[in-house]
Amino acid sequence: MQDHDWNDLKYLLALHRMGKLTHAGRTLGVSETTVARRIKEIEQALETMLFVRSANGRYEPTDAALEILSHAETIEAANAAIRAVAGENAHHVTGRVRISSVPIIVNHFLVPGLAALERLHPNLTIELVPCSENLDLFKREADLAVRFARPSGGGLRTRAQKLGELSFAAYAASFTSSLENEKLRWITYDEAHSDLPQARWLENAAKPTGMRSTLRIADAETGMQATAEGLGKTLLPRAIASGDARFRAVELEGGVKYPTREVWMLSHVDQTSRLSITAAKGWLTSLDWD
Repeated sequence: MQDHDWNDLKYLLALHRMGKLTHAGRTLGVSETTVARRIKEIEQALETMLFVRSANGRYEPTDAALEILSHAETIEAANAAIRAVAGENAHHVTGRVRISSVPIIVNHFLVPGLAALERLHPNLTIELVPCSENLDLFKREADLAVRFARPSGGGLRTRAQKLGELSFAAYAASFTSSLENEKLRWITYDEAHSDLPQARWLENAAKPTGMRSTLRIADAETGMQATAEGLGKTLLPRAIASGDARFRAVELEGGVKYPTREVWMLSHVDQTSRLSITAAKGWLTSLDWD
């Protein structure tokens, strides 16, 4: 006796209940030929005849089929119960999750990915907080935080998980020519954010040449908008700028090494039992960060 396909049991049940190949096929959304073929396959696998066609054209189950059908109905009920539990759990994720991150991550990673999360958990509410400053997880200013670089504080009450790495490169507005790009000034960061890796790189690039723009920025999102307007050139994440028609990469001489920024997710260790947090964390880890 060969192993049979468990999926064939639904054809067995449909033919038993409907009595005719055409009606069984209509119930399953397939042709009567498919039903006949699958019934034949399960008969061959079990090495026994399961149906006999009566004078009125109906397919009547044999004694062997009746015994099998009782088990098939049990399997069908168990499968329905599994689907019901899975569906209930998917829609059971409710509540609110507040996620904080810098504006460029919120606008270009989280917002575009929300549709997928909503399809999976339609009753889950997400609050996005674009903020350049780190909100305090312990004061419940946010449930989850997505930040550049691994946090140095937080202690045992904070759980950190690396999501990926963003590589930066120099970009200018797409309407500027290569020659114009050489004359564009570097848009740098203000003093409060001068310790950022991309800020240090820009300072090193601009200072020797005196090509520092009069504009100072505090975050990469502002840098994107300023660059798109042709106000200068700056460092932007490749994952975002390379697919944006507003920008073109600036070619620099000398095998320039650009900075990269790690992206980390922070959460409370005491929130692991919340389904809403688990769902949001799973969504964040599924996004394409590189």
